[in-house]
Amino acid sequence: MYLFWFLWLASLGVLMALALGYAATVPMMRRRVPDEPDHPTLHGMSCEDVTFSSTDEVELGGWWIPAQQARGTVIMCPGQNGSADKDVPQTKPLHDAGFNVLLFDFRAHGRSEGRLVTLGVLEQLDLRAALDYVQQERGAERAGVMGFSMGAAVALLVAAEDERIAALVLDGAYPRLAGILPAWVRLQGLPGPLARGAAWVVMLIGSLRARYQLYHANPLDLAEGIKAPALFIHGEDDPFVTWDELESLVERIPGPTDVWRVRHGMHRSAFRDHAEDYNHRVVAWFTEHVG
Repeated sequence: MYLFWFLWLASLGVLMALALGYAATVPMMRRRVPDEPDHPTLHGMSCEDVTFSSTDEVELGGWWIPAQQARGTVIMCPGQNGSADKDVPQTKPLHDAGFNVLLFDFRAHGRSEGRLVTLGVLEQLDLRAALDYVQQERGAERAGVMGFSMGAAVALLVAAEDERIAALVLDGAYPRLAGILPAWVRLQGLPGPLARGAAWVVMLIGSLRARYQLYHANPLDLAEGIKAPALFIHGEDDPFVTWDELESLVERIPGPTDVWRVRHGMHRSAFRDHAEDYNHRVVAWFTEHVG
């Protein structure tokens, strides 16, 4: 009798964990609500609305922002939330420094098609499509890539295998998707030990929903293949990624690296809090390695 109740309670616990895991993946993986609209022309830049398709036939939308007598091209990869609109201000310094900029939305974001965010797995196809676009339509054989949070992870993953990426700027990068999920779950109010278990369930359910292993979105696993010069921007108080975790990633990359450790910085807060210094560092990095 006791065995029956034990098995019943254990089964109930497993079902509850799976149900909670599925519920947790819904806000993480659903199509994102666009950010407040912005546009390059509002910042004094001419642009073209562009579309291109990933290899799995998801149509992606963005802006091509050309520079006069361009010295190079930079592709910007937004983070997981919202849309590319919020990153428009960060294209301005690059444009003014003589870089063409392609700013686009990943699948299930903003102007792009798609219903499911795969947290960096299929988004790799989107960045490869962007590289194809600037190469085939704009004549850029190589390009710099600037990524934010999930976009930074995608940039690292693709750079490990695609030599068309000439240089990287990575704001809010993380070594492993599974490493940031416990922090995300804790921010939803779950205690530490439960958060770690819940994060494992989220990875499992998320992989089933995406039909791909989310463990394929771990930059640390491919770090030894990254040869492009990489500038990391990291807030020392980032709630998702500790300094030690970032160091473990940087130390494994064989190519040239630099890290701007932002004192008292949070996740992706450097541009907001130190815009002038931020813009100078980003432009200088791409000028040295792309322009």
